[in-house]
Amino acid sequence: MTARLIRGAPAALLVLAVSATGCSPLVDVEQTAGQLRASVQAPTVRGGEAVIALDQEPDKLDPTLATTLAGRQVFNSMCEKLYDVDPAGRAVPQLATELPRVSPDGRELTIPLRTGVLFNDGTAFDAAAVKKSLDRHRELPSSGRRSELTAIDSVEVVDPTAVRLKLKQPSAPLPTVLADRAGMIMSPAKLDELGEDFSDDPVCVGPFRFVERIAQDRIVLERSEFYYDRDAVRLDRLVYKAVPDDNIRIANLRSGEFDVVWEVGPPDVPVVSREQDLVLLNQPSIQYMGITVNTNNVDGKTGHVDGPLANDPRVREALSLSIDRETLNRIAFNGLYQPACGPIPPTSEFATPATQACPPHDVARARRLLAEAGARTPVRVELLLTNDSTTSRVGQVIQAMAAEAGFDVVLRPSESTSAISAGKKGRFQTFLIGWSGRPDPDGNITGMHAQGAAQNYSGFSTPETDALLKQAAAEQNTDRRRELYEQVVEQLQQRNNVIYLYRQQYYTAHTAELAGVEVYPDGIMRLKTAGRVESGS
Repeated sequence: MTARLIRGAPAALLVLAVSATGCSPLVDVEQTAGQLRASVQAPTVRGGEAVIALDQEPDKLDPTLATTLAGRQVFNSMCEKLYDVDPAGRAVPQLATELPRVSPDGRELTIPLRTGVLFNDGTAFDAAAVKKSLDRHRELPSSGRRSELTAIDSVEVVDPTAVRLKLKQPSAPLPTVLADRAGMIMSPAKLDELGEDFSDDPVCVGPFRFVERIAQDRIVLERSEFYYDRDAVRLDRLVYKAVPDDNIRIANLRSGEFDVVWEVGPPDVPVVSREQDLVLLNQPSIQYMGITVNTNNVDGKTGHVDGPLANDPRVREALSLSIDRETLNRIAFNGLYQPACGPIPPTSEFATPATQACPPHDVARARRLLAEAGARTPVRVELLLTNDSTTSRVGQVIQAMAAEAGFDVVLRPSESTSAISAGKKGRFQTFLIGWSGRPDPDGNITGMHAQGAAQNYSGFSTPETDALLKQAAAEQNTDRRRELYEQVVEQLQQRNNVIYLYRQQYYTAHTAELAGVEVYPDGIMRLKTAGRVESGS
């Protein structure tokens, strides 16, 4: 980074820019971000272990209850779904054998299933097992999947090889919904044994089976003897470790303690991309990061929250206007990410100029809005954020920018799972948090903005937006869905209960001794066919 990129920025931001980028070599940022690589393939041998460093501790290893991207990384190796997504974000069969057969009125989906498949406890996978898991996802009071599956009225067993989903209304997003945790099928025997404690010993269909979890240390998986495609699985053992510090993850990758690092921090990307013993994978993402404002979340239920930020949309708009998203990207991420102002990624077929448009960075207008709202300045804002170095850097940039407009942002760092818990319970004023993204827009909006949705930490919803979301999900015409989502995004930007900031680019690194690690724009590492490179390759 050079001084010209941040000319005119507050002095505090200049200091942050120097400290964030200090020793990184000068690189062509656009070229680095544009060098996309999903995987490196080479002949591999059977056997061995891979240690994978995640940037945060996964929450419960229960597909019904889990909420973190780190957890999804682990699930991908041990819990298959009815569908997966391909590199373009399209749903493709996994435990299903084909895409759903849709009735003429769109209200029934019939899903044919693989036969001869076993769970990792040796019990049979069949339609009854699918029904049990889907009903649990839909009906368990604590489920994080309920809002994702609201279109389903009932699940019926057609025969052991097929299930039929009866819908309340047609649902265009449903196949991609079933390509994530809502489509993960759990062993009925283990569910009967453990109930809501399923995460103590999770059992699904997958290339690896769960062995142990030692809190704040490691999660261990081993190659499954029951997996239907076990001959394609090369490694014997996966060990996941949570290491929030970017520098420690990279140092341990270089030393050989780690084999794979999820999320290479932007300051390290230029260096890692030039190291012969390391492989850098680079993918655009469908995720976003932003500031969620607690407007109506009281102990996890809808209620009244005090304060000008919660009660006056002008104050929230002022906070949004105070943040220069382009400069935030340059300072915090060396320009290797992308500014974002809404929930629909630019790569989506539903993206339009209207859904991608950003509000201007306008400090003068932000100050006027605070004055119009009668807010006493500086407006104190507590910002909950995870205590890793990258997120802390973002918080400091926001803190400096918002101060120019009349906000006193106080950073409240927390361990990731504790922060998520606080978010669910409404024990925050603002929360720097994101969403790992889904291929269909509904998956990036409804869960965060609909009434009672699992990830609606803000607590804010309106009947108008809820109705639009339902209409968009039921619409089968792509052009009409685009129009509806333009209306939805306009409403979201007017109320600013989520202030969208940036979209990550996924940078994942592994040692050159491995091949076959795959990363897609959904941000999930695929390790099924990863293995140790054959000597001499």
